[in-house]
Amino acid sequence: MYTDLIEIYHALEKNRVKDPLPELLSLIDILSQRALRKTDLSGFKEKAIRYDAAAQQRKEGVPWEYIIGEAPFLGRMFYCSSETLIPREETELLTTVALDFIKSEWKPGKKLTLIDMGTGCGNIAISLALGCQDANVLASDLSPATIAVAKKNVERHQVQRRVTLFHGDLFSPFDETYYREKIDMVVCNPPYIPTGSLQKLAPEIIGHEPREAFDAGAFGINIFRRLIKDALLFLKPGGILTFEIGAGQEKLVTRLFDKSGGYSNLAYHPDHLDRVRVISAEKLQQNGC
Repeated sequence: MYTDLIEIYHALEKNRVKDPLPELLSLIDILSQRALRKTDLSGFKEKAIRYDAAAQQRKEGVPWEYIIGEAPFLGRMFYCSSETLIPREETELLTTVALDFIKSEWKPGKKLTLIDMGTGCGNIAISLALGCQDANVLASDLSPATIAVAKKNVERHQVQRRVTLFHGDLFSPFDETYYREKIDMVVCNPPYIPTGSLQKLAPEIIGHEPREAFDAGAFGINIFRRLIKDALLFLKPGGILTFEIGAGQEKLVTRLFDKSGGYSNLAYHPDHLDRVRVISAEKLQQNGC
């Protein structure tokens, strides 16, 4: 879409249309069914963000989401900062897959316990809680600063009673005895970019977003391996593990699931470009079926 808009702008400019930028904005407003003119820009004044200062930050590559301090996710706004990964449209697929499982696998009214591993600003955990009133979500993250941002979002969306925040590495915050085989679903948007490929990321990303949210070791599967193995301790038989992967990583991840020997019903979920971006599997029932 962005490429198309740039091409339209250049076409307007090339053909010497007067004021090409307002013309492009007018077109976007029409195509968005007048949504553009309804956009609320009062946040700049409320946050005391000066236009010149914001422009300077953008010149330095600071993402807009960090400048204004929030980002959209599944139709809701979430606080974010340089301590948190910016919520992305790609991750909406992971959340949608998780909510679809909830609707299809469990009867309405059944109380569910979910884990959102590496919660970041809390966008996935909160979206799950808001999407399923019967779900209690345990959300963990390695960074205390990140947890502080997630806490603000939990309060913003008023889900304090159903989203509980934990600080620690992967499953370490959860008592193994208390939570053993008590979890219905584990959801995770893990790091999945090989260390050697980080320099290929856009400077805006690698220069400003937390490196630990991307760096997944030499082959990009460090967290996948731990996630698949350790989730078996906490998931109920028949419980679901689902997480986001990088484009083209499904074969590697499939081998990890096969090697674990603890899952069935492996499923691949493609994005709008038909690339597998989310993978899910069910923990084997006690009888191995």
